[in-house]
Amino acid sequence: MKLSLAVSLTALVAAVMAQNVPPCLAECIEEVNICHGIDIPCFCDREDFHLAMRQCMGGNDGKSGKCSEGDQKTALVFQTSICGPPKI
Repeated sequence: MKLSLAVSLTALVAAVMAQNVPPCLAECIEEVNICHGIDIPCFCDREDFHLAMRQCMGGNDGKSGKCSEGDQKTALVFQTSICGPPKI
């Protein structure tokens, strides 16, 4: 099980890096630890994942997290390319 998770996470990180997505995005996905493997429905649909990722990437003020403001914008473009526009 752990090997499978590690392989899935490695594949996701490789896919993220191949898309020129900021490394902080992959760091936050791993740190948040809500979605496992390449679980697109989880990445796209789980509000708890989105909230935790926003906190990790931007912090409480949008500036104190792992990602710069530019990297946060790049991550949003990447998410939109995978999940489509945000659901309202």
